[in-house]
Amino acid sequence: MKIFITGSTGFIGKNLVSYFKDHEVFAYTRDMSLADELVKFKPDLIINSAAEIYNKDKMLLANVGIPHVCLEYVKANPTCSMIQLGTSSEYGPLNRASKETDRVKPQDEYAVSKVAATVMCQKYAMTYNLDVIVVRPYSPFGPDEQSHRLFPNLWRSFTLGTPMKLVNGVHDFCYIDDFVEAIGLIVASHKRIPGEIINISSGVQSSNIDVLNAFKQVSGKQGNVTFEDRFVTPPIWKCNNKLIKTKYNWTPAHTLAQGIEKFLTKAIYE
Repeated sequence: MKIFITGSTGFIGKNLVSYFKDHEVFAYTRDMSLADELVKFKPDLIINSAAEIYNKDKMLLANVGIPHVCLEYVKANPTCSMIQLGTSSEYGPLNRASKETDRVKPQDEYAVSKVAATVMCQKYAMTYNLDVIVVRPYSPFGPDEQSHRLFPNLWRSFTLGTPMKLVNGVHDFCYIDDFVEAIGLIVASHKRIPGEIINISSGVQSSNIDVLNAFKQVSGKQGNVTFEDRFVTPPIWKCNNKLIKTKYNWTPAHTLAQGIEKFLTKAIYE
């Protein structure tokens, strides 16, 4: 299979490129012409993992413009499939685990831009009967993630003794190997429905203090961490993952502690 992966230098994109290494993969980066490279490569599948999370001035082009170019290619070449990576932030705060049929309530510009991309994907899929779906990650983690995030900071604290301040919050964490395995199962399946949305995560909510305690348990160290009991997320941020588990036969292979054990073994940060 010829697979075109955008966002190939990002955390998820790198792992997707590695996971599909036995296929013919084109690792797209933003210094290239997206439309031209799609025409030249002629993919069977596009996985759009490109996203702008922090720079508001670039969000529209990255989070809506890139999927739009991909969708136009699929429309012109309907034998090509597409998987758009959305985000759990599209749902907004809920008092329970979020499921695919929930109405979205985006709380910031990033989530709004991802909702726009999701709606656009569904419109193209349903109007033109295209094999286009959206997957929503929650909090994947692993050795390649950006150095400013929670797990790399904890790695530095426990491995290098770097001082760290930790506030509280909750997330539904999923080890990156499990996440890309879920994508692989979706790609291999013939059960996809045009415009389908699929949540991917463990279905287990963990607080930052849970993560800290797991680091202590796995490493046998205390880490150089100062904990501030200040909550910075909604009280519930959890995935209803019934669809991916029942329809696509996916179950995460790693608990939080098992993922941290691999993370501590493989990660290298300064």
